[in-house]
Amino acid sequence: MSARPRRAEGIEYRQKADGTYSYRVPWRGGGRRTGPRGSYTFDDLESAKIFRGALVANGYRDPYKNPAFAEMLGLAAQPTDVLTFTQVANEYLATLVDVERRTIAQYRRTLEDHFLHAIVTLPDGTSIGPLGRLPIDEFTKDIIQAWINLMRDKQHGKQVLKPYAPKTILNIHGTVISPVFDYAIDEEYCSRQPCRQVKLPERKGRAVKAVHVISGLEIPLWIECAYEVDQDTGDITLVLLATGLRWGELTALRVCDVDFEAGTLTVAQVVREDEKRRPYIESTEGKSENAFRTLTVPRSALGVFARRAEGKNPLDLLFPAPGTRGATLWRNANFNEHRWQKVRANAVRRGLLKEPTPKGLRHAHASELIPVVGIEPVSKRIGHANVTVTSSVYSHLTPEADSKMANAIDSTLTGGSAPDAAPAAPSTNGAASDLPPELTALLTKVIGQALVDGTELGALLRQGRPVKAGPRDPVPGQP
Repeated sequence: MSARPRRAEGIEYRQKADGTYSYRVPWRGGGRRTGPRGSYTFDDLESAKIFRGALVANGYRDPYKNPAFAEMLGLAAQPTDVLTFTQVANEYLATLVDVERRTIAQYRRTLEDHFLHAIVTLPDGTSIGPLGRLPIDEFTKDIIQAWINLMRDKQHGKQVLKPYAPKTILNIHGTVISPVFDYAIDEEYCSRQPCRQVKLPERKGRAVKAVHVISGLEIPLWIECAYEVDQDTGDITLVLLATGLRWGELTALRVCDVDFEAGTLTVAQVVREDEKRRPYIESTEGKSENAFRTLTVPRSALGVFARRAEGKNPLDLLFPAPGTRGATLWRNANFNEHRWQKVRANAVRRGLLKEPTPKGLRHAHASELIPVVGIEPVSKRIGHANVTVTSSVYSHLTPEADSKMANAIDSTLTGGSAPDAAPAAPSTNGAASDLPPELTALLTKVIGQALVDGTELGALLRQGRPVKAGPRDPVPGQP
């Protein structure tokens, strides 16, 4: 008869008929009192201790069913059909053949940084994780909710720590984690979707800030600021304002994409970036299902296209990177750093205090058109997936529609007669729209020069104060 060994925590000892001992390791799934029971029995204590350590590290889940975990601890993994979350996620990402390569790489980094190594705490105090090693069929709504709560409490940043934005948590949950479980259900790796009915943080609006959108008489002044940098910068600024194209659509535009007789351009390809941020041209799918489209081009932009198309072949790019002949693609970051910052500096010297970006020029295009033709035509023109997207981004920049609704309800409340209204503030945009184009251009030039020269007129314009005619100044409209 062998001597009774010293007991180890979590291991049961049983003496067999021949006097030797067996060692049983029992557990409850997930370490919960109501979890499913499991156990393994070993003939030697050392094997039982190794298994017990793996069991605890794996969140009180069978480490034999986790090949990656078993291999790390030197355990002999038993054959199993149960895959871990990491394995299923890799399978799912391999199926995304129609998704931009850079996007797939971003999905992998997101999972690696925020989910696969996460250890979460359930309401009863049980710790679960790392989540990437958890069998796909053991995930529950409580585990996903615990991960969401963990992300709400986490902070990030190199110098100043700040919490993760609700948008970040929603994007990780909705674009990466939940689709993995949808794929697992389709492949019959699991039978439930644990991402449903969890409490997600409220997403703040994605509306564009007014300070980033130029409008009215500011627009020709910004175009002048761009042409002061160089011809390329001016052409790009004018075309973005005239067409509302995305940067990737503009830089992928070829000579053959412009129909000069019909006055239209067709967005048939787009510049994207791969997993190493190298630009390439994609001609099978755009930013949205409505991205590849044909739109009418203003005469000013057609003139730019015609000039830039001179001497080029039909397949040459209209806006290649500087110093090339159509082979190299121009990246937005390079344009912003080396060209657009100079435009901003020119604008500041003119007293233009807004802070648009190259993408903000697209916003300016849309916000100028919505009061004229409504949201639906503009949504199609700029290639949004649907009208809802356009409305959420731009509706606050077009208060004219809200003003019309207020007047309409006023008319109803007063039986058809509108109440006396306070005098409306003078509108620069409205005044300009009633003037001949030549006079509008002249006024724009005069106002811009006044802002640059720092005259009394420019000071009053910057302060938003009305300019009063002096006693010797002639009053417009009178002899």
